Amino acid sequence: MRTNSWAAAILTGAAIATVLLAVPPADADTPLRESSTAARAVQHLTSPASASDSTAVPADFTALLGYQPKEVDGVMVNPHGACSSPVPLPAEFDTACKAHDLGYDLLRYAHLTGGELGPWARNALDAQLDRRMHAACDTRERDRASCFALANIATTAVSVNSRRQGYGVPIDEPWIRYGLAGALGVLGLLATAITVQRIRRLVTA
Repeated sequence: MRTNSWAAAILTGAAIATVLLAVPPADADTPLRESSTAARAVQHLTSPASASDSTAVPADFTALLGYQPKEVDGVMVNPHGACSSPVPLPAEFDTACKAHDLGYDLLRYAHLTGGELGPWARNALDAQLDRRMHAACDTRERDRASCFALANIATTAVSVNSRRQGYGVPIDEPWIRYGLAGALGVLGLLATAITVQRIRRLVTA
């Protein structure tokens, strides 16, 4: 009976995720003219060798976006950013999320200045978020499995949303973001719980 309950819960979560993932993606066209300053900033901030280069941020970024990016843990970030998720995420993800927020604001900056960046930019920012979250989990001595599971949930939600929006200028859509993250969160947590339960059974057998 207990196994059937777990299976039903997983199938329910899978159905929710399937509905959300089935939303057709927008067209990902490459703009005719990209902002060279925004492109340079994204390239620098997604490269480990230059992620802390404050000079890569466009000179008029603060005037247009309303804040001054800062360096935290060796990377430039949006100091007011945060991990937007209905599922509690590890504190180690904070810097990665703030850096990702700055990256998305660079995409908005490019749009505002008439030189929207191509799909490559959002792809690069999402990939960097994935790498940084998993790198943060690598530093843990305990609960690494749950950390990696949450990193996978968060980055999958981000990637799916980027695909939906055609890898263009980020648009805030709380309903799809929270719905998708919630569905993936249910699946991830249930899968983790089942795995832990099976390991305990093997140990006590």
